[in-house]
Formats: sequence, C-alpha cells, structure tokens
Amino acid sequence: MAYWRQWRRPRTKVRSLMRLGVHVQAAVACGITSKGPWRSAKTPGINQALSLDYLKSEGLYSLRDGWIALHHPK
Repeated sequence: MAYWRQWRRPRTKVRSLMRLGVHVQAAVACGITSKGPWRSAKTPGINQALSLDYLKSEGLYSLRDGWIALHHPK
C-alpha cells in the first residue's frame, strides 16, 4: 500500500509496474483503477510486481516472520 500511495499518479503506477515485470495490459488495468490502495493490493498484477521476495530485497522486515520467531522459537 505504501508503494502504491508513493507512486500517486496512474501514469507513474503503470510505468513502475511495467519496470517491475508486469505485462502492459495488466499494468494498465491496475494503474488506472479507481479502487483504493488496500483493495488494489489484492490484484494479480500488483502481487506479481510487489511480491514478498521483492519487498525483502528492498530491506523491509516481515512482521509475520518476526511474530513466528518470537512465539515459536526453535
């Protein structure tokens, strides 16, 4: 959601999705939607571009992994 809000304009959203490997048709469909960022986050194009692997490579911490490590130590 934060990336989606950061990109702001539909043109920027489409360009950024295409840069991250989403096909043109899916990028345009996701980029020009009038839905909010939380509802848009469930679309396949955005899930492909902003996958968990990509977000981890950007240095973001997974709250799920942290919770599991805290509550279920090995």
